[in-house]
Amino acid sequence: MHDFFRYLREHDGVAGSAVAREFGVTWHKERRMIELGVLDRPAHRVLRATAVPETWRQRCRLATMGPGNGVISHASAIRLHGLDGCDDDDRVHLLCRKGSWPGAPGEIVTHFTRGLRDDDVVEIDGIPVLSVPSTLALLRAHASESATAMALISALKNGWTVTEIQSAASRWQTRGRPGPAFVLDALRRATRHTQAASYASTGASISSAADHGSRRCSTTSPVTSSQRSPVQI
Repeated sequence: MHDFFRYLREHDGVAGSAVAREFGVTWHKERRMIELGVLDRPAHRVLRATAVPETWRQRCRLATMGPGNGVISHASAIRLHGLDGCDDDDRVHLLCRKGSWPGAPGEIVTHFTRGLRDDDVVEIDGIPVLSVPSTLALLRAHASESATAMALISALKNGWTVTEIQSAASRWQTRGRPGPAFVLDALRRATRHTQAASYASTGASISSAADHGSRRCSTTSPVTSSQRSPVQI
């Protein structure tokens, strides 16, 4: 029993009934703890420890445990991935495949799609979450331009490549969906800015080297520039 409650503490206070059985919590023990107020049942076959504070992260985990096999998406995914731009959005966004019937507890913003693939989903501490590139592609429809731009810049700073983000945005692009077009346009503008800054830096280096060479004609060396201008969107 101690192991089960340790599991609950490590997973935002929630667990499925199947997990409880793995820890030796029988249906009768489960029902008894619910009667005593130690546990409650926020959704079918889902248990929550009443001693653990209810948090936004707990709401995210609970949302994915209901019917529908949903994954955390949009601004909620941005927050779970630790990116900038959506810290003030306390909603829980859940993306489900079309045809599913999600029954997540609490106030959930539910989205449906036919485009979700297995490689679009990652796990963060056991919570299924939409990947960063796919999240960025879908974000703009439910977040401001500034929030989306901040999330995009944050993702690039965290090591996601322009190619990875462009590829996902292109795949999600459909008529009437603003997110992918916004991301692709922002990346094109950022790329042009970076290239222009790079050319200017290289030109300055060449001019400096030429001036240095005019004073010391006996030495020649290749000119390289390792500086990169920050991406601006």
